Amino acid sequence: RLGDQDLRADLASCSPDTAKLSDSDLAQRVRQEIAVSEVVSGFTTEGYPGTMTLDEAMDGPPFFESNWQTAFRHHFNFSSFFWFGIQDDVETKLYGFKPFSKRGDPQSMEEASERPAYFMTNLYRVDAGSPLYGDASIVLRTSLAAETSVISAVDTGGWTGMCNFTDPSGKRPRPAPWTPPGYRPNCSEYVSQGALGTFEHADHLLLMNAGYWNISLGRMLCRMFSPWGQVPIVGSDLIHYYEAMPAAKLSYPSSIKFVIGSFPSLFGTGAGARLQRWCLRNGWVLVWSLGLNVGNFSANFFTAVNLTEPFSSSARVVDPAVIANSSASVRPRIGRQGIAEVAFRTVWEQANVTRRVAGMANRTVSNATWRSMWADFAGLIPEEYHVEPLRAGACHDADQCIGTNRRGDCVCYQATDSAELVV
Repeated sequence: RLGDQDLRADLASCSPDTAKLSDSDLAQRVRQEIAVSEVVSGFTTEGYPGTMTLDEAMDGPPFFESNWQTAFRHHFNFSSFFWFGIQDDVETKLYGFKPFSKRGDPQSMEEASERPAYFMTNLYRVDAGSPLYGDASIVLRTSLAAETSVISAVDTGGWTGMCNFTDPSGKRPRPAPWTPPGYRPNCSEYVSQGALGTFEHADHLLLMNAGYWNISLGRMLCRMFSPWGQVPIVGSDLIHYYEAMPAAKLSYPSSIKFVIGSFPSLFGTGAGARLQRWCLRNGWVLVWSLGLNVGNFSANFFTAVNLTEPFSSSARVVDPAVIANSSASVRPRIGRQGIAEVAFRTVWEQANVTRRVAGMANRTVSNATWRSMWADFAGLIPEEYHVEPLRAGACHDADQCIGTNRRGDCVCYQATDSAELVV
C-alpha cells in the first residue's frame, strides 16, 4: 500500500523528499513518527459527577481515573444507562480485560479500577489534542504510553454503534441504520481478531484504519510529514485516530507529560486558572491552543464530520507563568520571559473582560472574536513560546520533551528518574 501511486502523488505534493523514499524506508519513518505521537485524553473542566473533570483531577485521588472509577466513587446507578453494558462487552470481549462480577456494573472500586481510561493517538497532530472529548487534554509520558497501551485501529465505541449491531430480525446491517450522514465505515475492514496492537506492533492498524474509514493514507501522512499547519484538516480527520487503552495506574505527576487547554473555552476564566494551578501543583507544562474554535457547535465523535471548513490546527502557545515554575524551559533569550508574562496577563484580562461584557448582554463571544484575540495573543508572545508537536528524532528524549519551538529549540524538562510503573 505504501507504494500506491495515488499515495505517492499525495506525498509528492506536500513532502517531496518523503515521497522519494523506498517503501521500506517510508514504513520505517511512519513507525518512528507514530512512536512519538501524542497519546491524549480529553476531559471537561466542568461536568457532571461520574465523569472525569478538572474538579475530579484536582480534588480526587492522585491519578487519572477512568469513567468507571469516577462513576463508582459518586455512586452512579450503572443500570440506569444501557451503554455501560455495551462498553463492558467491548472491554472484555475485544480488549480482554477482566470481567466485572455483574455485566456493566462494577460492584467495588477494586473492580472499577481494573479498567483503564480511554485515550487516542494524535496521528493528525491536532493542536487541541483530543477536542471532541473536552476542553482540556492530558498527554501521556511517551514511554509509559508505549509500554502499557493496547491500541485499536479505530474508536471502538464508534465501531460498536455503527457496525456491531443486530436488528430484531437477527440481521446485521452494515453500517447500522442510525449511522449519521457522512459516516460510512467499511465495517468488514475492522476484524476483531486483528484489530488490536501495540506501539511496537502497529503496521496492520494503519491499513485497517484507512480501509475502515475509506480514506487515503496520503492525507494522514501529509499531515504527519509536512510542516505543521501546511496541510489543513477538516472535522472528519478528528475521528480517524487509534484508540489507546493504557493498562496502568496513571499516577500524578509522573504519568503525564503536559496538558493542553482550550483558548476559546478556558482562557481568562476561573476554570482556566484552576487548570493552571493543577499544572503548577504537578510541575507540568501547560499549552494553550486555539483548537476547533467552533462557537456553540457541539463537536463530538458523531458530529465532527459536519465541520467541513478546513482549519490549520497548528496553534499552540506555552503558558509562560506555568512553565517558569516547572523544570522545563523554552530557552528564552534575555528579557523575553518578562515580555511573555506581561503579554499573557494582558490578554488574559482582555479575555476575562470580553466574557463578562458578553455575559451581561446575554450573548456568547463569537469565534471570530476568539480568532482575532488569538492572533493578537500570538503576535505578542515571543517565538520561543510557540510550540509544535514532537517529531521523530527532533529532540534527544521523547519522554522529557513536549515539542519544538519556532526557533527550532526543543522544549524539555530536566531529566529525572522515572517513577515506578504500576500496572
